[in-house]
Amino acid sequence: MKLRLALFAAAMIAAPAIAQEPPSDTVKAVVEKGVSMDVQGNVGTIEYKPDGTFSGFDGMFAGTYKADGNKLCITVEAFGMVDACQAYPDGKKSGDTFELTSDMGTMQVTIR
Repeated sequence: MKLRLALFAAAMIAAPAIAQEPPSDTVKAVVEKGVSMDVQGNVGTIEYKPDGTFSGFDGMFAGTYKADGNKLCITVEAFGMVDACQAYPDGKKSGDTFELTSDMGTMQVTIR
Protein backbone atom coordinates (compact mmCIF):
# COMPACT_ATOMS: atom_id res chain seq x y z
CA MET A 1 0.00 0.00 0.00
CA LYS A 2 2.77 2.46 0.92
CA LEU A 3 4.58 1.56 -2.31
CA ARG A 4 1.46 2.40 -4.37
CA LEU A 5 1.08 5.71 -2.55
CA ALA A 6 4.75 6.53 -3.15
CA LEU A 7 4.46 5.66 -6.85
CA PHE A 8 1.30 7.78 -7.18
CA ALA A 9 3.02 10.73 -5.48
CA ALA A 10 6.07 10.35 -7.74
CA ALA A 11 3.83 10.28 -10.83
CA MET A 12 2.00 13.44 -9.71
CA ILE A 13 5.30 15.24 -9.18
CA ALA A 14 6.54 14.15 -12.61
CA ALA A 15 3.28 15.04 -14.38
CA PRO A 16 4.12 18.73 -14.94
CA ALA A 17 7.33 17.69 -16.69
CA ILE A 18 5.28 15.64 -19.15
CA ALA A 19 2.84 18.50 -19.84
CA GLN A 20 2.76 20.41 -23.11
CA GLU A 21 5.58 22.80 -23.85
CA PRO A 22 4.84 26.51 -24.26
CA PRO A 23 4.29 27.43 -27.91
CA SER A 24 7.31 28.40 -30.00
CA ASP A 25 7.49 31.95 -31.37
CA THR A 26 6.29 30.70 -34.77
CA VAL A 27 3.29 28.81 -33.37
CA LYS A 28 2.45 31.78 -31.16
CA ALA A 29 2.46 34.10 -34.22
CA VAL A 30 0.36 31.62 -36.23
CA VAL A 31 -2.29 31.43 -33.49
CA GLU A 32 -2.32 35.18 -32.79
CA LYS A 33 -2.31 36.40 -36.41
CA GLY A 34 -3.81 33.51 -38.40
CA VAL A 35 -2.43 32.24 -41.69
CA SER A 36 -3.05 32.20 -45.41
CA MET A 37 -2.48 28.79 -46.98
CA ASP A 38 -2.10 27.39 -50.45
CA VAL A 39 -2.82 23.66 -50.41
CA GLN A 40 -2.44 22.19 -53.90
CA GLY A 41 -3.86 25.34 -55.49
CA ASN A 42 -6.65 25.80 -52.94
CA VAL A 43 -6.01 29.13 -51.24
CA GLY A 44 -7.68 30.23 -48.01
CA THR A 45 -7.18 31.61 -44.55
CA ILE A 46 -7.30 30.04 -41.12
CA GLU A 47 -8.22 32.00 -37.99
CA TYR A 48 -7.42 30.77 -34.48
CA LYS A 49 -9.35 31.98 -31.43
CA PRO A 50 -8.03 32.23 -27.85
CA ASP A 51 -10.64 29.67 -26.72
CA GLY A 52 -8.82 26.88 -28.62
CA THR A 53 -11.07 26.81 -31.69
CA PHE A 54 -10.31 27.63 -35.30
CA SER A 55 -12.04 27.85 -38.67
CA GLY A 56 -10.73 28.10 -42.17
CA PHE A 57 -11.25 28.41 -45.86
CA ASP A 58 -14.45 30.45 -45.62
CA GLY A 59 -16.04 28.12 -43.06
CA MET A 60 -15.33 24.91 -45.01
CA PHE A 61 -13.90 23.38 -41.84
CA ALA A 62 -13.58 24.14 -38.15
CA GLY A 63 -12.29 22.45 -35.04
CA THR A 64 -10.07 22.78 -32.03
CA TYR A 65 -6.33 23.25 -31.67
CA LYS A 66 -3.57 22.85 -29.10
CA ALA A 67 -0.10 24.34 -29.23
CA ASP A 68 2.74 22.14 -28.01
CA GLY A 69 6.20 23.65 -28.46
CA ASN A 70 6.84 23.94 -32.20
CA LYS A 71 3.78 21.79 -33.03
CA LEU A 72 0.22 22.83 -33.69
CA CYS A 73 -2.23 19.98 -33.19
CA ILE A 74 -5.73 20.18 -34.64
CA THR A 75 -8.90 18.17 -34.31
CA VAL A 76 -11.52 18.33 -37.07
CA GLU A 77 -14.12 15.75 -36.14
CA ALA A 78 -16.00 16.13 -39.43
CA PHE A 79 -12.90 14.83 -41.25
CA GLY A 80 -11.98 12.23 -38.64
CA MET A 81 -8.83 14.14 -37.67
CA VAL A 82 -7.97 13.91 -33.98
CA ASP A 83 -4.86 15.64 -32.64
CA ALA A 84 -3.20 15.79 -36.06
CA CYS A 85 0.07 17.57 -35.27
CA GLN A 86 2.31 19.56 -37.60
CA ALA A 87 5.75 20.88 -36.66
CA TYR A 88 6.36 24.52 -37.64
CA PRO A 89 9.82 25.97 -38.35
CA ASP A 90 11.36 28.16 -35.66
CA GLY A 91 11.92 31.90 -35.99
CA LYS A 92 8.96 32.84 -38.20
CA LYS A 93 6.86 35.97 -37.64
CA SER A 94 3.99 37.91 -39.17
CA GLY A 95 4.55 38.33 -42.91
CA ASP A 96 6.86 35.31 -43.26
CA THR A 97 6.10 32.57 -45.79
CA PHE A 98 7.31 28.98 -45.50
CA GLU A 99 6.43 25.48 -46.65
CA LEU A 100 5.04 22.61 -44.61
CA THR A 101 4.84 19.02 -45.79
CA SER A 102 1.94 16.83 -44.72
CA ASP A 103 -0.07 13.85 -45.93
CA MET A 104 -1.90 16.28 -48.23
CA GLY A 105 1.38 17.33 -49.87
CA THR A 106 3.32 20.58 -49.61
CA MET A 107 1.50 23.63 -48.28
CA GLN A 108 2.63 27.22 -48.65
CA VAL A 109 1.91 29.09 -45.40
CA THR A 110 2.04 32.84 -44.78
CA ILE A 111 1.60 34.21 -41.27
CA ARG A 112 -0.75 37.17 -41.59
